Amino acid sequence: MRKILVVDDEEMMRMIARRVLSKDYEVILASSGPEAIEIYDKEHPDLILSDLLMPEMNGFEMHKLLQEKHGSDIRIMYMTADDAEDVEDKGFDLGASDFIRKPFRPEVLLRRVENIMGNLEQISSLTEEATIDRLTGLLNKASSAEVLTEVCARDRGTLFMVDLDSFKLVNDIYGHDMGDQVLKGFATILTSNSEVKDTRCRVGGDEFMLFLKDVTDEAILREMAERVNRQIVEMAKELMGEDMQIPLGASFGGVFVPDQGTDYEKLVQKADRALYIVKKNGKHGIAFFREGIAKKDDEEAVASVEELRRVCQVLEERTIKNSALWLDKKSFAVAYRYMMRYIRSYKGSAYRALVTLEKKDASMDSETFAMITEEFGKTIDQSLRKSDIMMQNRPNQFLLLLPKLEDEFAESVFARIRNIWKESEYFDKATIRFDADKVSGEEGPSEEKRKIR
Repeated sequence: MRKILVVDDEEMMRMIARRVLSKDYEVILASSGPEAIEIYDKEHPDLILSDLLMPEMNGFEMHKLLQEKHGSDIRIMYMTADDAEDVEDKGFDLGASDFIRKPFRPEVLLRRVENIMGNLEQISSLTEEATIDRLTGLLNKASSAEVLTEVCARDRGTLFMVDLDSFKLVNDIYGHDMGDQVLKGFATILTSNSEVKDTRCRVGGDEFMLFLKDVTDEAILREMAERVNRQIVEMAKELMGEDMQIPLGASFGGVFVPDQGTDYEKLVQKADRALYIVKKNGKHGIAFFREGIAKKDDEEAVASVEELRRVCQVLEERTIKNSALWLDKKSFAVAYRYMMRYIRSYKGSAYRALVTLEKKDASMDSETFAMITEEFGKTIDQSLRKSDIMMQNRPNQFLLLLPKLEDEFAESVFARIRNIWKESEYFDKATIRFDADKVSGEEGPSEEKRKIR
């Protein structure tokens, strides 16, 4: 609720103003200019409604003193019985928002206050739009330099450049809507690991700035970075599922203020050099600027073994389950084409099999059969080797690719599927059909096809 400070040496006028305004605003009362200045220092009201002629200190004098202490943006509306034009001129020259004549009608006072507050809301909205990143709620790039320039010149603490590692993969794999959710989640994590007095900015797609006021203890900062990285993984799994494979994390490059300077632009360069050290050594960590650390331009621009490891980390399975690789149709098609190329180029071999489940009772409802088919898919998955791949071609049909399978073992694969399925409670409700052939790089596809029921 917006605050209004009412200043008048007449108690009756203070009571009338409070009665008129208190339904919509929080009203604070002062009986003199000095008392009003003291209250303003503590409460910072949105508007002052002040009598102009008061003993000890008039409204203009109070206004000037407040401007000297708090700047020129003091919103004040004067109440006065003086109708001289030069009084209004002087007030508006000082920056008064409005005048109202005593005695005033309550509805007039309320309407004029509402006009001032409406303008204030509009100004606040425009200011917020110009300074706040809409997605994350942090300071945006346009305002961050100005704010952090003041902060670094004034306060002691640590300035960080922060990168959200591997974020591009979120957009590439899960789409930009999910990417937006991850960015908002990361902004929440940064906010929860800092305090109100700290400064948080988003300066690029996955790039952030963070200033932690009065915190320069490296041990504390390392704990913070580790905690943030744990929380990022937790957040990502909540959004994308426990099987999320993207190595998301945050890299922090820090510089101490004012020990290593107070000029924001130079501090950013130092923080960037510290961040580069983190990126070079595996990401998901923290480093602090030290005099003499190498600049990026001084490093040989070649890919390192560490970079290779990080790229492969994105592609690899985190845990390899003891069963076949079950792929969707699009992924299976890519793997199948590669396998066929490999077989033809290096004279390999593989069995292809189409496994179909059919109802024994034609009157069985679709929902029950779908449940049975789902269980049968799990049976196939558990029966195959880690090197085998499979996909669900139709609701009741699965396509298998079994590489390097000797002829004498092909029959045993199908027998194993059948035997495991016999243990299922649904075994007597459906029949299984296997259609298989062998693909060989030396001979091409075998003409012999197996049909097994």
